[in-house]
Amino acid sequence: MPFKSVCAAVACLAFMFLFAKPARAQHGDYLLGTAGGVASAQQAPEGILYQNLWSYYNTASGDFEQSVTLKCGPRDRVCLSLNVGGNGSLDLFVDQNIFWLVTPFKILGANYGFLLDVPFAIADASGAASLEPILSRPSNSLSTTFQSSGETTKGSIGDMYLEPIDLGWHFPHLDVIASSGVMMPSGPYNANAKVNMGYGHWAGLFGLGGVAYPDKARTWSLSIYSHYELYGSQMGRNYTLGDDVPFEWAAAKTVSLGNEVLKEFALGAVGYAQWQVTNNSINLTPATNIGRSALHTLETSRSQIYSAGPTLRVLTKYGLFDLRYYEEFGAHATPSGRQLMFSVTLAGNPWAKD
Repeated sequence: MPFKSVCAAVACLAFMFLFAKPARAQHGDYLLGTAGGVASAQQAPEGILYQNLWSYYNTASGDFEQSVTLKCGPRDRVCLSLNVGGNGSLDLFVDQNIFWLVTPFKILGANYGFLLDVPFAIADASGAASLEPILSRPSNSLSTTFQSSGETTKGSIGDMYLEPIDLGWHFPHLDVIASSGVMMPSGPYNANAKVNMGYGHWAGLFGLGGVAYPDKARTWSLSIYSHYELYGSQMGRNYTLGDDVPFEWAAAKTVSLGNEVLKEFALGAVGYAQWQVTNNSINLTPATNIGRSALHTLETSRSQIYSAGPTLRVLTKYGLFDLRYYEEFGAHATPSGRQLMFSVTLAGNPWAKD
């Protein structure tokens, strides 16, 4: 069957939950804000969808909170620190390429689909800035210091995300989505480098969300999408990061323009949060009480972050365009910054009848 041109159905998919837990994330593997668009907790209509999602994340000097200060005694051969603090800056550019297939086949009454997210990223970091939580062990040191990335600029493909389970249920006033996927360590990673474009571990993601529509015409929407992120052990290191719960929401009003070129637009608010819900696991046995206390502090230090901002989505004859901005606050054991995201979504349906 020939593909249909981009049509009004696209309006239901820009929010792309896009699970892109891409390799370049501000606070972990999952790039917060990826699924934060209008009505994001909804499966796309049947067909093939491509979304190019571009994001720019920035933290200025001083935005990196120094959440822990640890000291190790002279009898301990290593000193422990959680590399989430200190002065530094980070400019992160990410280009996610998301391919999403939604089939007419049903499982438990839901449409079955799957997606692949291939991210590319460029990072410019200085000072204590890094792209991911790193549990560092500076050797031959008697006091905790945060490793410096100096002036580092790197760019490459990131860790790809594959989601083989994507189920969507559709009701008059509610859409529900459930998913499961894996972040693959496909990006380049060096255990001794401060800035990596790959994260050096596998990660599993499990998602559940929904979009509520108070009115029959679905012009008002409230979207909530939550995930559980389970990390694997770190390659070349003897630790495993604690699990995270990313949470994204959006509320918006959609207005029909009745125009062939500019069909409709939606205005609203978006936001995200993330909480670390389990402790870090470090395979070390310090020889002194000071070392054991430092290890305990490092293992039990949990990160969290919140954000909110405006969003604009426009459905046109040529595709779906989405623009949103996030201002972060309430950070603990993770940097705090701001993010701008822009996406273009195209879709077609090989199962549509002529």
